[in-house]
Amino acid sequence: MERSLAEWQYPIGQYVPKDDFTAEEIKTAIAVIKQFPADLKATLTKCTEEDVKQPYRPGGWTIQQLVHHIADSHMHSYMRCKYAYLEDTPTIKGYAEGDWAEKAPDATGVTIEASVLILTGVHQRWAYFFEQLTEEDFKRAYDHPEREANFPLAEVVYFYAWHSQHHLAHIQNYLANKA
Repeated sequence: MERSLAEWQYPIGQYVPKDDFTAEEIKTAIAVIKQFPADLKATLTKCTEEDVKQPYRPGGWTIQQLVHHIADSHMHSYMRCKYAYLEDTPTIKGYAEGDWAEKAPDATGVTIEASVLILTGVHQRWAYFFEQLTEEDFKRAYDHPEREANFPLAEVVYFYAWHSQHHLAHIQNYLANKA
């Protein structure tokens, strides 16, 4: 059965923002953040060297670029979380994720193992960071000027749990559908 572009782009569905999060939703999101590097490693062991050079979906980045994107994105977010915790609603710096994935020298010149190592360390620290926060701490936020919105830490952990599963599903779908 042929997949639509939307099914390729959003294999677990599009992210749906929320205003309120239960303690259980936050706990579940933290567990996803903690488990993601192991899940990613397990999925990537099924990829050949040729697979990582292929687009994970029609018109998409290569799996290599995608894995590097995840590392770039999650490093940025981890630092943004620390700023939000330590400062009063700091304004964060955005980044052109497409340029990072397509134009930066390390987008294709470095193996995926380097980004998996980054993700392993970042996620270990990030999960620990989130586990230490109180309900009040999860209300702390940063200002995202490109999106003209504030993002409380509860939203960030929830979104990045989705982001992790979203991109993992991209690679799993590629593997399930490769010719």
